[in-house]
Amino acid sequence: MLQDATEREKEDLLAQAYFVRAYTHFEMFRLYGSLPYIDKVLGSEDEWDLPRLTDYDYCQRVAADFKTAAEHFDKAGLMRRDPASGSGHLAAPDQDKPNGVTALAMRGRALLYAASPLSNPGLDKTRWEEAAVANWEAYQAAYEYGYRLLSKADYTKNFYGTKYTNEQLWGYSTGSTTNYNNERVQAFVPYCFSNNGFSSGQCPTQNFVDKFETAGGYPLNTPEQRAAAEAAGEYNEQNPFVNRDPRLDFVVIYNQKPLRGYGNASLYVNEDGSLPSGSLLKKKDNSSDGVSETYYYEQKRTGNLSNKGEQNVILTDPIIRLAEVLLNYAEAANEAWGPTGAAPGADMTALDALNAVRARVEMPPVRDEYTASTETLRPRIKNERAVELCFEGYHYYCDIRRWKDAPELGRTRLTGMRVTKLASGATTAYPTGFRYERFELPSNRQIAWKNDGMYYIQFQTSDLLKMKNYIPNEAW
Repeated sequence: MLQDATEREKEDLLAQAYFVRAYTHFEMFRLYGSLPYIDKVLGSEDEWDLPRLTDYDYCQRVAADFKTAAEHFDKAGLMRRDPASGSGHLAAPDQDKPNGVTALAMRGRALLYAASPLSNPGLDKTRWEEAAVANWEAYQAAYEYGYRLLSKADYTKNFYGTKYTNEQLWGYSTGSTTNYNNERVQAFVPYCFSNNGFSSGQCPTQNFVDKFETAGGYPLNTPEQRAAAEAAGEYNEQNPFVNRDPRLDFVVIYNQKPLRGYGNASLYVNEDGSLPSGSLLKKKDNSSDGVSETYYYEQKRTGNLSNKGEQNVILTDPIIRLAEVLLNYAEAANEAWGPTGAAPGADMTALDALNAVRARVEMPPVRDEYTASTETLRPRIKNERAVELCFEGYHYYCDIRRWKDAPELGRTRLTGMRVTKLASGATTAYPTGFRYERFELPSNRQIAWKNDGMYYIQFQTSDLLKMKNYIPNEAW
């Protein structure tokens, strides 16, 4: 009906319409589970109380719309919106809009969810095969159109300092400048870095920090794994932040980490219980809250943004990037064909894709003892997703639900790492002059998994009472 649009513009608008319909439905699915799939205008005479689809049928509808979107983007010549950039960082004015590669990648994500245990109670392996093929097609398209993983040196540009990068298939940027003290970043920058009484920030637990392997690839999630790493000379609990996955430094602020404007981060207490000058654990006046309970802060999304560091930083949320496509493929291919299996025609196995994500930050391949079977590699894939995608797009929240790991994890006690500066200084037992002690967080900081209704967010009861055809999830 547009009279002044070119055919290319019409194809682009049609592609975006299919994409938005798929994207909004899928985002609701991630939170609420399957719903009715609305693909037409509902009039006053239509029935609005529609039955929900099965998870698989719903995700198939999502995937079909993403595929159609990709086809129209292709017709418009918009498989990507910028020519492949030699510098690796993009600045086209419409980069905020999705493209054909984005649509294929989102299709792969949707089919991965459809194959996962929460939506695949029969553990139908053909669903994993379908997801693997879709993610491989998305990866091939991304590679064909010039997308690449950033190097370790440029890794943090995916999150701050650069508006768009050549790893982001689609992202949302706050723009060219963001003042550290405005409402956009109050949720990211803790009080101690902004002195804004309304600021908060995510404080990683010790459980999360343990997900970062040693530089030699030894996992540290359990006491047994930490003991093995220590026996191999790879880990020392009393000097815990050396010889680790480089992403730990990109993501987490820990005791004595160098911080612009702060020297070495003061995240410790003195032996007498007092706080040092400039402590990042000092609470605001007349408050009993506002600082980390775990002795850690997050840094992944903000870098040096603070009132003593950089006060204007470009922040970008990478809605989907190439690393996730590789991890989606690795997970699906491992479940379908095992660690050394690959989608038909693919030149990467599940293990190859996983190791590609690790290699770009100069982490070694997954250790051989974890590559023997689907079952042994699966925990390493889950761990890699938690590390690589942390604090992006609530991936971990959704991942532990689609894997059906949430009940066990929701009943696992969360811990921090208490740090005490020793008056006696460094000793053989405490080589840094600090004592590191794991401790259980207080009860008001723990998760309470009640029942399987918590796999999903609930609609308001008042809305549910209006429905007779839509069958809701179990109530919390």
